Amino acid sequence: MKKIMVMFLLVFCIFSFLYPSQLEERIDSISRLEMQSVVEFLAHDLVEGRAPGTRGGNITEIYLKSVFKLLDLKPETNGKYLQPFKLKGFTINNLNVQIDDHKLKYLEDIVGTFTQGAESFSLEGDAVFIGFGIVADLWNWDDYKNTDVKDKIVISRINDPGMFLSDIFEGKTLTYFGRWTYHIEEVARRGAAGIIMIHTDESAGYGWKVVQNSWSGEEVFIESDLSSNLKFRAWVKESRLRQIFKDRDLDLDQLYKMSLKRTFKPVTLGFKVKIDGKNSFRELSNNNVIAVIPGKTSKRVVFSAHIDHFGVDENKQGDNIFNGAIDNGTAVASMVMVAKILKEFQNDLYYTVTFLACNSEEAGLLGSKFYVQNTDRGTIVANINFESTPVWEKSRSIMGIGARFSSFEDILKFLAQKEGIKYRQFSMSNQGFFYRSDQFSFARYDIPSVWISAGEDDESGERKYTQFWKTRYHTVEDEYDPRWKLEGMKQTIKFALLLIDHLNRNKMVPQWRDKLTFPMESVRYKH
Repeated sequence: MKKIMVMFLLVFCIFSFLYPSQLEERIDSISRLEMQSVVEFLAHDLVEGRAPGTRGGNITEIYLKSVFKLLDLKPETNGKYLQPFKLKGFTINNLNVQIDDHKLKYLEDIVGTFTQGAESFSLEGDAVFIGFGIVADLWNWDDYKNTDVKDKIVISRINDPGMFLSDIFEGKTLTYFGRWTYHIEEVARRGAAGIIMIHTDESAGYGWKVVQNSWSGEEVFIESDLSSNLKFRAWVKESRLRQIFKDRDLDLDQLYKMSLKRTFKPVTLGFKVKIDGKNSFRELSNNNVIAVIPGKTSKRVVFSAHIDHFGVDENKQGDNIFNGAIDNGTAVASMVMVAKILKEFQNDLYYTVTFLACNSEEAGLLGSKFYVQNTDRGTIVANINFESTPVWEKSRSIMGIGARFSSFEDILKFLAQKEGIKYRQFSMSNQGFFYRSDQFSFARYDIPSVWISAGEDDESGERKYTQFWKTRYHTVEDEYDPRWKLEGMKQTIKFALLLIDHLNRNKMVPQWRDKLTFPMESVRYKH
């Protein structure tokens, strides 16, 4: 009898392995219309680019709340789907910046934000070149050498030394220490009054037009990001700065060369930066939208996708709505589809699953940051994020941005092999994408996280996804197209579901690998 039972179990296992599970059958049945519906609405002119605190942003929140209700998902806390958080918004109406005796043209030469509640503002400080402005114990790197930059206006390179020296940091793969957000965080910790970051297409990873679009409207912040002495943050075109330095007999290339050495010390430039202008400011409310599918344990996996984009640019002629169809309508739609299907398989869930439609990502991951700061982090075993999901044909690969930092990579490689496709790294990893979307808010608080996406290599041999990042990202051209096949989106949904299914079946908790190239919020910086 025992032998018969063993034979039966073996046959059953073989049968189960050879034939698709009910989950895989459901994934295969996902229709283009299902995926299309959410993207089409979120990218419609009616929602006006979904900027936080605007009519279009509010409509988007209500829409996601209704979708979660329709799917019969539970609200996360106290019977509410909306998690409110306050933002402070600042809009430059007129900006005058004078570096030494040279006046810079707003938008053409410089863009920036003044983060104080004053209609008129004026700021002046000694100019200090801080190189990359990085302090990173992992690579024995300290650009400050205890130099006091309090109340100074610092001029900073962007990216990190690995962009130029392959044997330090991570070579051309950007670390978090190279992101503009880190540079601002570090000078704020040190009491600087302002920071001007030098823009080049190569070092920033995008052109000046993207900076203009991202920084010329209202900039919003959560209160915790405004508790320092830092009043002004800006980008300047390298070509304009080079002219100014040349007139002062300062060699920018020589300063760059100095900044590539561990012996570098900040350089006082011998002139002042004067800043004044007109500013609008307000306090506004927006919401994360959160829903839950309870599993057999209170331990949970959080899926996330941001719902905001850049809204409307009233100063722009012609089409002035930043619809954000791919960034991030497709990602929200992917998360909704995952929620819909997991609800159908709720009885099979070991982990509770949270769905976080987060706001204000474009302003610096603010919604996901607020969520992680104010939730029970001890119950979260992992975060799976969707960002700018591909909308074209099938891909020959799957990507896990940031998976290399944790056991997520091994799982995704296993699933890719099982499905007969490749697992690949994103070719644009030199632009630090892991640090640029909401998965990083979780990672900073010691929660293994990954951004999952179909790969860049389309079956036809084209690379439409790569081209999107180079041409339409953060522009008004990111619009919905009814001709999209959405096969890449379907692949992304499929692998997200296979990933959560794998975690559930194995009751697996993803683990970090040894070397992390970004600082955790729980670890204090050493100076």
